Amino acid sequence: MASQKLYFALNPEEREGRLKAVLQKELVKVKAMNQPVIYRNELCVRPNLFIHKYPNGRTELIELDSHTLEEKVIKVLQ
Repeated sequence: MASQKLYFALNPEEREGRLKAVLQKELVKVKAMNQPVIYRNELCVRPNLFIHKYPNGRTELIELDSHTLEEKVIKVLQ
């Protein structure tokens, strides 16, 4: 059974399946806590820019101050 194998003993398809399963569980938890999914894309042209996508669909480009950890909304994308 694949769930009994060590991760590094899995073939690429099994690794992808295991990672997707874990990711889906975590995304459900994040949504239940009304927290954004945070990621980077081509709009993040500086290292301190991130995308925040909230469960209600609101998506923002955020600038993070690395000293104070304050977030500033640069642009509302949706």
